[in-house]
Amino acid sequence: MSGTNSPEAVKKLLENMQSDLRALSLECKKKFPPVKEAAESGIIKVKTIAARNTEILAALKDNSSEVVQPFLMGCGTKEPKITQLCLAAIQRLMSHEVVSETAAGNIINMLWQLMENSLEELKLLQTVLVLLTTNTVVHDEALSKAIVLCFRLHFTKDNITNNTAAATVRQVVTVVFERMVAEDERHRDIIEQPVLVQGNSNRRSVSTLKPCAKDAYMLFQDLCQLVNADAPYWLVGMTEMTRTFGLELLESVLNDFPQVFLQHQEFSFLLKERVCPLVIKLFSPNIKFRQGSSTSSSPAPVEKPYFPICMRLLRVVSVLIKQFYSLLVTECEIFLSLLVKFLDADKPQWLRAVAVESIHRLCVQPQLLRSFCQSYDMKQHSTKVFRDIVNALGSFIQSLFLVPPTGNPATTNQPGKGIFIFSISV
Repeated sequence: MSGTNSPEAVKKLLENMQSDLRALSLECKKKFPPVKEAAESGIIKVKTIAARNTEILAALKDNSSEVVQPFLMGCGTKEPKITQLCLAAIQRLMSHEVVSETAAGNIINMLWQLMENSLEELKLLQTVLVLLTTNTVVHDEALSKAIVLCFRLHFTKDNITNNTAAATVRQVVTVVFERMVAEDERHRDIIEQPVLVQGNSNRRSVSTLKPCAKDAYMLFQDLCQLVNADAPYWLVGMTEMTRTFGLELLESVLNDFPQVFLQHQEFSFLLKERVCPLVIKLFSPNIKFRQGSSTSSSPAPVEKPYFPICMRLLRVVSVLIKQFYSLLVTECEIFLSLLVKFLDADKPQWLRAVAVESIHRLCVQPQLLRSFCQSYDMKQHSTKVFRDIVNALGSFIQSLFLVPPTGNPATTNQPGKGIFIFSISV
């Protein structure tokens, strides 16, 4: 911010604003007289603010609803050249943090209209990102609307827009949680010190959360809803969502912001009551499916495991075990037992391979293995998780040296044919 509030930067901003307004007035002179008049009034407004205030940036922010109005009207013309000019001017204002909460809401509403008309989609994504990364004034419904806008653009038919929107969604989700972490840091001396949540924590009212934390809570809850193919509570207006993308976002949040879930009981509740049951439910096809079994005569055929879903689920499971084992002891016992089942000989080879990869991630952390022994194997009435993992890995490795008969002696008698050699570090 220090570079944007220097006298030279402020002077440059005022010059650019007046230049943008004059350009807007000129472009709208013949076809859009109301926009032209609004632009000329905006020039007078900017000059008045500059002449009457010493704190120019603060004054611009206080009057930002009026300052951005000509540009919003310009976007409303839906003319490509005018819209591009106006979006660039709005981005400049946002980068100097002179946009109020009300003005930001108006900007998001305008961006939504452009999105519904399929206009300047890449520029829209850029504008949303600038708004949310340079300002902290967007919360609640306005923030959810901005996020939904990015999601909607992610599912357009244009590949460039699709990929750009996916990257924007990932960054926006990260920004929402970074805001919460910063909020916790600001209030760490005036609120009770957070403690690690153990055992079965009861759900606390969301009203106990501060603004940024509430936004993060509502976002994460809706990601769980969408992955579960349920309607969102907060992200109103979502029309499409893929389970793979949702799982990627869940994994990213859990991996990058573990302290949020360990320090806030509201978030630990979401882990136990939403994420874990969701993972177990989505793993169901992988548990029931048997390689080579005929399901045509069955009244309810078993759904085949789907590699993209399974791979992302196992990544989520790895994060849950590594980051939240102390919070999810019972749930981790279920997850580890599932991993062992995925190594059975009647499971697809690719499923066994990704299960081995997940177990390998856990085995490189000796403290986790010790915890497994202490929490499960060393207790009388508990699943012998560590023993089962070792036995399953041994059976899996032995199976790799068994050459399946192909009916062709020339190939079955060749030593080493079809054998896959690998090593696991424990």
